[in-house]
Formats: sequence, C-alpha cells, structure tokens
Amino acid sequence: MKLRLTRHFQDMMSYRGIDIEHVKEAIANPDSKKDAYEGKIRVTKKIGKKVIEVVFWKEAFRDKSNEYIVITAYYI
Repeated sequence: MKLRLTRHFQDMMSYRGIDIEHVKEAIANPDSKKDAYEGKIRVTKKIGKKVIEVVFWKEAFRDKSNEYIVITAYYI
C-alpha cells in the first residue's frame, strides 16, 4: 500500500498524534466505510482503546491502483 499525504494531513499528523500504521490499518481493514463528498472515502477503525477516522481518495489509474491519497485523519 502506498500513501500520498496531503499538506493538511502532514501538518496535523504530529499535532493530533496520528500513528501512520493506524492510518494504514484503517484503510486496509476498516470497521466501517462510507462514501464521502466529491468521491472521497471515510473509514473508521477501532485500534486498542482508540477509534481512528480517515478520509482519503483511492487512485484508480493504471499504475496507481494501490495508491491512497490521505486527506485527513483523527481519533474520535
């Protein structure tokens, strides 16, 4: 799995204490998955005592079929 991180996500990652492995786990094995606005996908995953929510786009072009563009993530 390849992640591309938006500037917003990069800026907020350390501020929010986001573990990138939690982001990968949520995308790969979500507990819930919903379509979001403008083609984005919103997933949630319980990891230990935390629940993470991740919003991303999935690249669907030829050589980028396994690439995810992470917009934002936060613990809820």
